[in-house]
Amino acid sequence: MRPYVYLVAATTIDGRIASATGFSRLSCPHDLRRLHLLRASVDAVIVGANTAIVDNPRLTVRYVEGRNPIRVLIDGALRAPPSLRLFDSSAPTLVFTTRLAPPEKIQELRNRGVEVHVVDGESVDPAHVLQTLYHRGVRKALLEGGGRTNWEFLKRCLVDEIILTITPYVFGNGVSLIHGEGYSTTEETPFSLSLLSIKLCECGQEVVLAYKINCKH
Repeated sequence: MRPYVYLVAATTIDGRIASATGFSRLSCPHDLRRLHLLRASVDAVIVGANTAIVDNPRLTVRYVEGRNPIRVLIDGALRAPPSLRLFDSSAPTLVFTTRLAPPEKIQELRNRGVEVHVVDGESVDPAHVLQTLYHRGVRKALLEGGGRTNWEFLKRCLVDEIILTITPYVFGNGVSLIHGEGYSTTEETPFSLSLLSIKLCECGQEVVLAYKINCKH
């Protein structure tokens, strides 16, 4: 058993969630409010190490009324510095890491009230993360990337719905929405996508797409 997982992102029209230098402020105020409404409706929000380090997000609910979800960081080598806003006291935070993590860093985070899960092996299995969260009562989770983390979940068919905002920008290079070894053809993918909705943003310049993920097996 696992939570229902939403993958949510804002991209340029060439599919980038950030530029080559890490700039990722793409959403208009209306889209930010939509994101925070979704955050307020889920039990947990999940990010990878690169997103945490580059963006330094709070992952809390600020643009609408609502409760903060559990913040979840997947960081196999525990590269994220303890000074990140993710580790403040504004919401409960869980970290999933491996035995590659420096023991002193694990202890420092635990001293700050962060719950650190150390798994065997050299990488964190997203299915283990979701199973652990489910046993903690998490029924809906929001995946906010980045590209490699999105890929690790999607290739295992651990995403149920993609909500994608297309913004009126082009980077030409940068961080892709989904970044991994990829597939050679559409037949190789372990899932198909069904379009649920298309909405024009209130700003008149962005389009919000929702897709259902259908696992083939």
